[in-house]
Amino acid sequence: MTRPLQLPDRPLVLDGGLGTLLEARGHDLSDPLWSARVLADEPDAVRAAHAEFFRVGADVAITASYQVGFAAFA
Repeated sequence: MTRPLQLPDRPLVLDGGLGTLLEARGHDLSDPLWSARVLADEPDAVRAAHAEFFRVGADVAITASYQVGFAAFA
């Protein structure tokens, strides 16, 4: 059995603004997949964005997969 996640006695900070950060770094998010297109084509760019969020204090990273689905990739 695994131990449950121990939450700190303070608010957790989520990353945020992934699409905004990717656009600011020159990525085109006009694709129907939005930031998931960058995740599929340039995963290092998404990793770098998450690393930046952690560098400035985020505790948790959310996924860039909001628009991901078979229909979107068709």
